[in-house]
Amino acid sequence: MTAFSQNDLDSLGINSLDAISDMTPGFQFWNSGAGTPGRANAIVSFRGLSVFQPNPTSQSGSVFWNGGYMAAGSAFLPIYDVERVEIIKGPQTALYGTNTFAGAVNFVPASPGDEFSGKASVSYSPSHQDGYNITAAAGGPVTDKFGLRVAGMHERVGGDWYYDNGEALGEENTTSISATAEFEPSESFRLKLNGFYVDGDDTSGHVSQLGPVLPGDCNIIYTGDFKSIETREITRSYTTDLSTLPRRTFCGEIPDFDDPNVPLNFSAAATITDAVLSGGDGVALLSNLPPELKGHVPNWPGKLGGNYDLWRVDLGAEYDVANDHTFSFQIARGESGAFNLSDSNHGLPRPGNPETAGIRLGSIVRGTVDTNVEARITSGDEERLRYMIGVNYYKLRNYQGFNSGTWFVLRETRENYGVFGSLDYDITEEFTLSLEGRYAEDDLTVDFSGTTGQNPYSIEDRTQSFGKFMPRVILSYQPTDDLNIYTNWSQSYIQGQNSEAARYRDLTGIDLGIGVFTPTQKLDAYEIGVKQTPLDWLNYSLAGYYYDWKNQTFGDVVFTAIGFVSAQVPGDSRVYGLDFETNMSPTEWFDLTLGLTYLDVKFTDYAAAGSPPTAVFAVGANPGRQPGELFSADGNTPRYTPEWRGNFTGTLNVDRLTGMERPAWISLTGTWQDDFFVDNHNYGRVKGFWKFNMRAGVAVSDQLTVELYGNNITNDLSRGNFGGTTTAIGTPNGDRKTFGPISTKREVGVKLSATF
Repeated sequence: MTAFSQNDLDSLGINSLDAISDMTPGFQFWNSGAGTPGRANAIVSFRGLSVFQPNPTSQSGSVFWNGGYMAAGSAFLPIYDVERVEIIKGPQTALYGTNTFAGAVNFVPASPGDEFSGKASVSYSPSHQDGYNITAAAGGPVTDKFGLRVAGMHERVGGDWYYDNGEALGEENTTSISATAEFEPSESFRLKLNGFYVDGDDTSGHVSQLGPVLPGDCNIIYTGDFKSIETREITRSYTTDLSTLPRRTFCGEIPDFDDPNVPLNFSAAATITDAVLSGGDGVALLSNLPPELKGHVPNWPGKLGGNYDLWRVDLGAEYDVANDHTFSFQIARGESGAFNLSDSNHGLPRPGNPETAGIRLGSIVRGTVDTNVEARITSGDEERLRYMIGVNYYKLRNYQGFNSGTWFVLRETRENYGVFGSLDYDITEEFTLSLEGRYAEDDLTVDFSGTTGQNPYSIEDRTQSFGKFMPRVILSYQPTDDLNIYTNWSQSYIQGQNSEAARYRDLTGIDLGIGVFTPTQKLDAYEIGVKQTPLDWLNYSLAGYYYDWKNQTFGDVVFTAIGFVSAQVPGDSRVYGLDFETNMSPTEWFDLTLGLTYLDVKFTDYAAAGSPPTAVFAVGANPGRQPGELFSADGNTPRYTPEWRGNFTGTLNVDRLTGMERPAWISLTGTWQDDFFVDNHNYGRVKGFWKFNMRAGVAVSDQLTVELYGNNITNDLSRGNFGGTTTAIGTPNGDRKTFGPISTKREVGVKLSATF
């Protein structure tokens, strides 16, 4: 586990989960998923395990608030008044259950405390477009048995770029309020009530770049294999000479956003009220929700970007019973909604009149309602044999709508009943054996249709169910308080996803050979690690792991005459990896934190069509693809998975070095990411990059601190986010383009913080 206190987050200038992931080996988080701009479709990835077309009902890693599962909304959580953030890597099914197939992130909100205290901060950045953050929190005991803490924040992230009409691209506005109340009527009984509300909007959108390599200029000979859809066996090989392509392409390398030879293309946001949809009547159709979605999502944004809301209420109770046992109970209820308007052409093509042509508007709406109830009893932690047993019930309603000419509605209901427990036994003073397990009954019911009910691909009340036992065994050796060596094995399951295979088959001619759902996913995980504090000023942790993942879900997208057609398809993969973290203070005036992740992730059984195969490899392939065949990706690395990632933070405590009376410091943070691919066929490579942040601060009094900060100080505009490649409609010969969320430019600012 990697943990951050609120002081840690403040010292690093962090108030979002994606920034936390930059500083955490083995963990990645993206605010927006592939093909969906904005903050509605966040993706959590642990150690190379991700569902890259995320769905609240089927995720490989999950986010929890005060121990309660959150189905959605993690990209705009109120992370400014927490006690700590816990990033727990590896399967956590017994403890957290729902969708902790690969790991979990748990936010613990700040408690009122034993004494009244508070804090406030104001930060301002004039970089490009003004940005600011105002935060305040205060709390303490109201009586000797009751405490209350209230916090609030308003933040504006200034957009660094502009749409064609001059409006900001990437601006984010977020307002939130949270409160925590604690009541302790007796020494043995404790109650905690927590809740928050978040309202947000943004002008996020994808930008595009046209393939820079002209037809005939790509000197790559691409070789691959075809695989049988039915048997999943390799049928034969193919070779494609990309110099024969009749279209512009990227020739294996995706340019950075600041590449002078590949200009950026932006949408014309001002024209959305006049735009005409492909196959529809215009904006009115996009803004009028079908009845199935009303009441679950925010208002229509009215411009390119999104509107968001999120609220949650959590009630927990603890009661100390006989023999040092504790009974705990928790009930949580939350809702999250998003309404995004986007240009699925991402600024390309732009033939004809640049004011209106080339815009292909689409609405994407999402709403979730989830309820979580849990009870457990835990023995005392001083005995040689310790145990915990609990029960859990979870229900999720997920609503999604997609409209680029007609509405398609996906409604899902997931119910999960679980019985779980753990047993820890100290075999000797050095060796401890831990057994964990959860038995879960999980039902996923899907209704997928158009608003008229006449959609030929409608699915009504189709259910996928499983009843599985998910174990974990841990053996740890702790010869001293400063050394712990451990190994563990676990087995976990999560649901598949609605495949949309029938529509995909009819519109592309490709029969994927799967039903309404992709199969249930299974993970076998093995890990060995060591944690040690060999010196008073040095500690480290090193973990090595192997994962075998069956039926991992991926989105397969093909561009047809009517637009993008997608399906969810299964694939098997395996992971070898290492995580390393260390903290050191070799002198009293210098602190250093280092983190490193190595991932060797390969497909062992995966094939799809996708955009690169159908638009690049299939053109001139010798021999060509035959019915019943797909392009194999066996042996390839899954997209968006760099082999190496690293981070460091060095802090110079100026006051200790110079003898200053008040604290003063300078810190430098760096994050590094290796090359990665934007497709599972390992054709479009994105170059690795470094990014650096700096902070310098001084306490001008016991209560007031002044900081200067700079983020991305080298103004690196590498592609560190999601993206992909596709065909640009309207360009000669269907030229290739790349798209994705654009990088953030250099930001400088000042922050004032006060405590009382």
